[in-house]
Amino acid sequence: MVHLPAPSPDGALIAFIASTQLHIRSATTFDDIQIYDLSSAFDQSCRFIRWYGARCRDPKGAPQRLLLADDVRIMVFDITTSKVYAEISGATTMTKLHDIDFGWTPNEIMVFSDFGFKLQIWSLPTKRAIEIKDPKTIAVGYSYRPTTGHLAILTRPAAHDMLLIMAPQSHDVLSTSELSTVDARGVEFSPDGNWLALFDTASAGHRVVIVTADGHHFKTLLSTQDELTLGVRCMRWSSTGDYLAIGDHESTLTLFGRNTFTPRLRFLHPQSIELPNGVVWQEELGASRSRSYTQAKQPATSPSQDTFQPTRKRSSCIALMEFNHPRGDLLASSTSDTPSTLWIHSIGATSARTVTALIHHSPIKALFWHPVVEDLLLVQCAIAEPTVYLWKASWNEPKILSLSLKAPVEKLKAMWLASDEDGIRLILSTAEQSAIKLLTHEGEEVNDARGRLGPEAMFDEVVDEHASR
Repeated sequence: MVHLPAPSPDGALIAFIASTQLHIRSATTFDDIQIYDLSSAFDQSCRFIRWYGARCRDPKGAPQRLLLADDVRIMVFDITTSKVYAEISGATTMTKLHDIDFGWTPNEIMVFSDFGFKLQIWSLPTKRAIEIKDPKTIAVGYSYRPTTGHLAILTRPAAHDMLLIMAPQSHDVLSTSELSTVDARGVEFSPDGNWLALFDTASAGHRVVIVTADGHHFKTLLSTQDELTLGVRCMRWSSTGDYLAIGDHESTLTLFGRNTFTPRLRFLHPQSIELPNGVVWQEELGASRSRSYTQAKQPATSPSQDTFQPTRKRSSCIALMEFNHPRGDLLASSTSDTPSTLWIHSIGATSARTVTALIHHSPIKALFWHPVVEDLLLVQCAIAEPTVYLWKASWNEPKILSLSLKAPVEKLKAMWLASDEDGIRLILSTAEQSAIKLLTHEGEEVNDARGRLGPEAMFDEVVDEHASR
């Protein structure tokens, strides 16, 4: 069985486990760079695979390392050597491992135990760990300061949220602040490292706290009739740090300016779509289940949440939002009340507009901007088919790609791989199978002369049958 495929942060390598072996493979040549033997027991119990650099702003030049972990054992690999680089046993004893990742440096491993019991930060050179009690085990409960590596982490030792600022490497506590939040749900440094933004639980109303890099309170953004509606759902800094985007529970996106933190831009997501200077695209399903986009007549109507989940209580919030990088001048978003519609907004220095909306047959599951091609977006919908949707600002129309994976296709994950002069690559994976698609930079499917790899090699480079005719 093949499981846990994971591209490196730059998309140049793919790591996967197959037949009690960890393979590190080139995403462009499909050659194995390294193969490591694993025990059959660890092969079955391994739950995590993480590359170093996924949380760093610029991992270029850093060692190419990755880790594998189950609930009792952590194995670290450096792809320049054929042996296991480091191993940690018994990192968690009383509880299961909740999450694990590299820290700011490739010599640090962060181990979160279940139920928010503790966080251990292990040093690989010393084989010792420091412990932080009662960390908040939420998706964005900690953040590293860009360029310096200072760690900001949310904890809750008693009835109040606390913010800890810790020094890089030594992890000495530099400041401890008691927050006014009811139940803080996220913390993130700005790209320039000057600000920390935290947002409170939606039930506490709209509350976003702005803190200086050394942990001092600067400003609390509270809702008023003229600003933001109640209940923060999500928060993102733009890639350049010029804006802090706040998504609320009324399907409104508000962008606050850097330094002053006053509202500068606002995007609404109505069910009836009319874009005076934009295009609405709608997914069409053919008789043979072929999928394509057609331009919709405006005003176009987005399917509501009731279309997909008629018995579920209707909600209204920003479900997904992602800035492109490195420019941060495009923002993609979707809402829970019209879950199959994707909005793409163009953001300028003093103005903004919605350039397009894509209406699909199924709810949107995930969004991924390409790490290098800054105006290229991959969209994944909740369908049991190996299908992905692509939009690029310079294309005449968006694309729909289908890959040849064996049915049934469950828990499908799509990810970008490295791009080069040959084109753009992406990978679709399940726990049992994976396939790679190669496209030209204009979005045309390519018939790679290397063809199909053997079944023992895990990855098949899939080619559209019509492309070779």
